[in-house]
Amino acid sequence: MNSDKYKIRKWAKEDFSALAKHLNNKKIWDNCRDGLPYPYTEDNAQQFISLVLSQKEQNNFCIEVNGEAAGNISFDRGTDIERYNAELGYWLAEPYWGRGIATQMLSQAVSSYFRQTDVVRICANVYAGNKASMRVLEKIGFRKSGILRKAFYKNGAFIDCHSFELLKEEFTDLNKK
Repeated sequence: MNSDKYKIRKWAKEDFSALAKHLNNKKIWDNCRDGLPYPYTEDNAQQFISLVLSQKEQNNFCIEVNGEAAGNISFDRGTDIERYNAELGYWLAEPYWGRGIATQMLSQAVSSYFRQTDVVRICANVYAGNKASMRVLEKIGFRKSGILRKAFYKNGAFIDCHSFELLKEEFTDLNKK
């Protein structure tokens, strides 16, 4: 695995074509919230990048592979009594699945997010059939905190949600081992 060929970085205006190309994939959409448009167009990509560039706190990281935007890692900060929590979401372009890229990039993004914020807990929700995503989370130190039965309604069916969490004091950046 050559980590020189991939990295996390801030999104740039020039990324919209690559974002639209890679995110316009039903297999990715099937594992994301319905708020993500499908089909995913260049207009959707431009709107997303404009939004991300206007945010004060960096909570979206572009995954770059071979010089091209090929995924996203996001942190959705909680409010009120959950203000020290964030929900993690991520996707990676299908050609790069199964190569360990998501694991390495998530570890870097989580490390950066913990360093730059006062968040003490990150959670992630994974659809029951997405075993690869569950393995990625476990590899970087997330622990399964439960299964919420029939918690989500996706593609015309109720599905279970596997909940994961990671506390700041328990996190060890894989890239520093």
